[in-house]
Amino acid sequence: MSEGNGGQSAAGTKLSGETAGRRGSPGGLARLNVLAAIRHGDILGSILLTMAVMAVIVVAFGGNPWTVAKTIISNSLGQEIFLGQTIMTAAILTLTGLAAAIPFTARLWNIGGEGQMFAGAVVAVTLGIMLPGGTPHGLFVLILIAGAASGGAVWGSVPGLLKAYFGINEIVTSLMLNFLALFAANYVVTVAWPEIYAQLQSQEIHDNARFPDFWASAKVDISVFIALATAVAAWLLITRTSLGFSIRSIGANPRAARLAGVRTRLVTVSSFATAGAAGGLAGAVTVGGVHHDLALDLWISNYGYVGIAVALLARLNPMAVLPAAFIFSTLRVGSNSLQAAAGISSSFGEVLIATFVIMLMVTGAIKFRYAQH
Repeated sequence: MSEGNGGQSAAGTKLSGETAGRRGSPGGLARLNVLAAIRHGDILGSILLTMAVMAVIVVAFGGNPWTVAKTIISNSLGQEIFLGQTIMTAAILTLTGLAAAIPFTARLWNIGGEGQMFAGAVVAVTLGIMLPGGTPHGLFVLILIAGAASGGAVWGSVPGLLKAYFGINEIVTSLMLNFLALFAANYVVTVAWPEIYAQLQSQEIHDNARFPDFWASAKVDISVFIALATAVAAWLLITRTSLGFSIRSIGANPRAARLAGVRTRLVTVSSFATAGAAGGLAGAVTVGGVHHDLALDLWISNYGYVGIAVALLARLNPMAVLPAAFIFSTLRVGSNSLQAAAGISSSFGEVLIATFVIMLMVTGAIKFRYAQH
């Protein structure tokens, strides 16, 4: 045994010596610098590739790439009201991005961010309408936030439980639950509390349930701080707690984690419940901050699915989710006026997002492999 260890030590020393030699040589330093540049420049490269590909598509459709780029920037950042929309959309995408990033870190696929957001929105609008309008403002907002997070957590825990105790594929269950959540939202909108003067929209929540403004002229409220606080909490969870260590251990090597005694069932359920809570908070933001009601056209916004792209761009880092969400929000909000300004459909922004993600994968900026069992 000691001989074997000595052999390994010698081999390790030899390898370290060779590595040090390579680093010490001018050629080795050059190679390391090139590799570092590639690692840090892959996202920049994907952005440049995306710009080139989208320019070709714009020209193919008879548009002007410069006009499209200028329109996206000016209509997302150029005016106070547009910047406010971008910030609020980024808050929602931050939360749905975290809903994807946390389970992905444990190599668990949560495709249910959309449904978890709707579950939170259903709870939020129910509380916002049913509780007495005279409830103190601060208390009402806290109840709405806590209720939405709890609703999302319960909804998110279902695929986690099915995965942990029955071995049912979480991709299928989390995806199917999206449609069940839409059914629940449809009931609220059409049966429980329909708005008489608008279709596919619920009644508005009480004034005291609405989130306080932070930047009133830009229509930005405390949703921004909810997103920031959730991102920080997720980062602390992943990097500073025993649960986070278990999540990262399973993500690094599921088999080794099981052999080391990690309670994989508990971690699986906890990961999905935590992700669901983040998705539920996204629902709280849409009801308490953005719309003050529940509208079924929220479904076509695809916040949950775009959140997956946000998580991948952030490489599952909860703090990196914040700038990633802002990038996607800029693309989405800025593309809303493309029809009038550049003669291109406003849905072009979704094409831009999809192409951006594909280019991230092509250039290696997104590197994520599902667990091999």
